[in-house]
Amino acid sequence: MSPELRTCVDRELVDLVMYSVYRAANELLGDKTWDLVWRSGEVLYEKLEKLLELELIEDPIKALSKVVEWLQKEGYVDEAHVRKISEREIEYIMSRPAIARGAEELVKEGAVPPHLSTSIMFAVLKKRGFKAELTGDPQFLPDGTVVERWKILKL
Repeated sequence: MSPELRTCVDRELVDLVMYSVYRAANELLGDKTWDLVWRSGEVLYEKLEKLLELELIEDPIKALSKVVEWLQKEGYVDEAHVRKISEREIEYIMSRPAIARGAEELVKEGAVPPHLSTSIMFAVLKKRGFKAELTGDPQFLPDGTVVERWKILKL
């Protein structure tokens, strides 16, 4: 296949690779896989900060929305939204994230899923003086939507 015909990586490949890497990480690291999840988000945030000019955005919700726009543009999700439910809670809704099938399988296995975009979002919040925590497991809906809720604390 010529490069002109295929200009992006297939989502199914991304899902399979992320599932494989995180299943192996869980087998090797156990609960320490959570450290890998959150640190990888911080590393990616460092790369995105200049690219997306995130350092210019003080408001946490606006900064999260900027990352969501980038995730959509890059094809990681069809659509996504971050909304503040209360002073201490945020809801993150993703339509067909690239890693949904593998993440759901890992959660069913009792393993730590990649939380690829969530880890970036948590790094965004941390950089702005907040700590975020997942409230339960993500909800995987039949239409491919994934919903997460986060508890937000001031550092």
